[in-house]
Amino acid sequence: MIWQDFKYAIRLLSKKPGFTALTTLVMATGIGLSVYMFTFFHTILFKDLDFKDGASLVMISGSVNGKQDGYRINALDYAEIMRSVKGLKEYGGYNNANVVVSATEGAIRFPAVLAQANIFQLTRTEPILGRSFRSEDEKIGSEKVVVIGFELWQSQFSGGNDVLKQSMRINGEKYNVVGVMPEGYMFPRNAQIWLPLQIDPRLLTRENSTVLRGLAHLEDGVSMAEVNRELSVVMKRIENQHPQTNTGVGAHVTSIPGVGGADGAPVIYTMHTVAVLILLLASINVGNLLLSRALERGKETAIRVALGAPRSRLISQMLWESTIICTLGGMIGFLVMAWGLEVTEPIVATFYADPLAFWWDFGIDSYSVTLFLIILISTIFVTGLLPAWRSTGGDFNAVLRDGTRGAQGKKAGRLNRALVISEIFISMTVLIASAVMVQSAYEQTNRDMGANTENTLVASVLLPEANYDSDAKKAQFTKTLQSRLENSGAIETAMLATSLPGHYSSISKVIIEGKEYGKDSNNSYPSANDIAIMPGSLAKLGVELRQGRYFNNSDDGLEKSTALVSESFAKRHFPQQDAIGQRFRLAKTTKDTLQWVTIVGVVEHTIQGNRDGDAASMPSIYRPLTQTPGKQLTIAMQLSAKANLAVQHLRKVLQGIDSELASYRIETYQASNDRITAPVVFISSLTAIFALAGVVLAASGIYGVMANTISQRTQEIGIKRALGADEERITKEFVFAGVKLLLWGGIPGILAGGFMGFAMAQMFGTSYSALIFMVITMVSIVVATVLVATYLPTKNALRLEPSQALHYE
Repeated sequence: MIWQDFKYAIRLLSKKPGFTALTTLVMATGIGLSVYMFTFFHTILFKDLDFKDGASLVMISGSVNGKQDGYRINALDYAEIMRSVKGLKEYGGYNNANVVVSATEGAIRFPAVLAQANIFQLTRTEPILGRSFRSEDEKIGSEKVVVIGFELWQSQFSGGNDVLKQSMRINGEKYNVVGVMPEGYMFPRNAQIWLPLQIDPRLLTRENSTVLRGLAHLEDGVSMAEVNRELSVVMKRIENQHPQTNTGVGAHVTSIPGVGGADGAPVIYTMHTVAVLILLLASINVGNLLLSRALERGKETAIRVALGAPRSRLISQMLWESTIICTLGGMIGFLVMAWGLEVTEPIVATFYADPLAFWWDFGIDSYSVTLFLIILISTIFVTGLLPAWRSTGGDFNAVLRDGTRGAQGKKAGRLNRALVISEIFISMTVLIASAVMVQSAYEQTNRDMGANTENTLVASVLLPEANYDSDAKKAQFTKTLQSRLENSGAIETAMLATSLPGHYSSISKVIIEGKEYGKDSNNSYPSANDIAIMPGSLAKLGVELRQGRYFNNSDDGLEKSTALVSESFAKRHFPQQDAIGQRFRLAKTTKDTLQWVTIVGVVEHTIQGNRDGDAASMPSIYRPLTQTPGKQLTIAMQLSAKANLAVQHLRKVLQGIDSELASYRIETYQASNDRITAPVVFISSLTAIFALAGVVLAASGIYGVMANTISQRTQEIGIKRALGADEERITKEFVFAGVKLLLWGGIPGILAGGFMGFAMAQMFGTSYSALIFMVITMVSIVVATVLVATYLPTKNALRLEPSQALHYE
């Protein structure tokens, strides 16, 4: 009988190929989009690490005033956590770093990890050659050793077995190679160089302690929530003991992929919600189409019941239609989803200058297959079993007598109204949330950074510590480099800074002279972007002067202490005063090295890093590189010739100054800034696709339900017209009924979509006026859809003469 039912369903579907194609396409859209979205975020944030005991491996991160954004932990706080928290074991700490390796083809910059000795034991992984770190490697003054990755072993040492007898020159110093890790091993970042993390205990103070990222394994049977409660108690105790440095400072554990996800929680939850709603929308549409099809065969079903067909057999036959449609649509959606994941990885790779996180392997895995099967079975149940149960549970005697012809039953009427209300609610929610996301991305990509990026190439340079171990050497290097770069036909002007406008910069606490601050907390000090830049560079970059002067030759010298501040800094801290001549100092300096810095100029506000929320409004302070030189510099070169000539000249100049200097991240200034907003643009593009799918599904679904509802009431319309009701009155009646459904579904939809939109608007800094405009626009689209979906079927029904309507089947 199963085979007979299957063939019967195939025969019915083949008789209406348009219906079959439509329902299959709708189901493919819903399943494909939803599985893609869940798989995408699972890969980024929730995927288990592919190590033994990887599920119990967690990262210990800091937080400031409750904000969890992957902050590092003070080494003294970390030591207290290791002593006090019982839910964790096998602690290990590390820091990310960039290093310069002197290779046969010249100096090369590599991402590296500075790690405590047990870094490899945490992942239960041993080197394939040599040894891992020992505890004595962490001591200051010990032999300099390095563990390298398989790929670096192959590229720099040709995979030779004598690698353990060789050394590498890293940051200008000789390091002996003591181990080679297995092929493909990368932890805790995509790095091929591991160095011992050496912390001098004599230099550990609360004000200037080393910070690091913590790792540990959960004790058996202990959850992250339990550990976080322990951490809360420990950090509160530290705060009470050291209020000056630890007020508002907390700690928490997360999975390693989940680090940084807390800050984007509104987007993550919104996208997951949108994915579920799109799947529901597709399921409702297909379920309604199948239900309408089953009701069309109501007399046939009634005859079969009268002839003794059991209800279970009827449900089985109808369920096969849903199974075939959902399976076929699901397979199409799954293939499209797999293709989407395949093209996602190279797209996402363009968002970052460094390699992607090692667990970001976008593709089909056990999670995506399991999720697909769960969704497929659920949709078969929703779209098949429920309509089949509903269509086979009617009064078949009444159907055979044709006693209800032309009138819509109460149950059918309630069901149709529920379908319309649910579609209105879902479409309203999806459209509002999606529109805010798209608007936020648009605002970020078009926000003025405060600098001119046209015809400018940027590159980064890292100074080897051994060769530039004093501020005097670093300052002299910056002067020499700028002078030699500008002495070229390929480069018109060169600007050097620790960070350019639009790029991420370090953030420092500042103390304004004469201001009152809380005596017990460093958190009372305001924050600002802390940037060092060569004199003349701001003017060349197009950062306009608002007051005072730019840096000039009088600011040259390590003993000098002058600064420029952004207009936002001046307005925030000197609203009723002239900022010129005011003084501040950095809160990170100790009491023995107090240095008051005098403000000599105010420039326009520049954005550093993220273009959203508080980050975009963060004020900035600028110091001359000749006063506060840095070891990592960014160079901006305005071109007077082809870019490749400028790159060649840059590398030639660097090699002429020091053969161990490496340039990297060479790209256009605009491209480097676009990369910062690229993730938001990508997510907003996905959201726009979901919104478009939602509009199409909702419009077709609402129209289909309303058309079916009005079709079932065609004879009722004929009776009303025969009794004297005019077309305008009947049209108003049906449109008013549609408006009532619109209110029932629209008001909750506005609240749900508005709530998600508000959360994202706060996160991305979208203005409330833009949020209100988006809500009004999306509501208007849904209102128009419902009114059209009600009006057109009504007008079609009114085209029939009353005599024709009375005999309408």
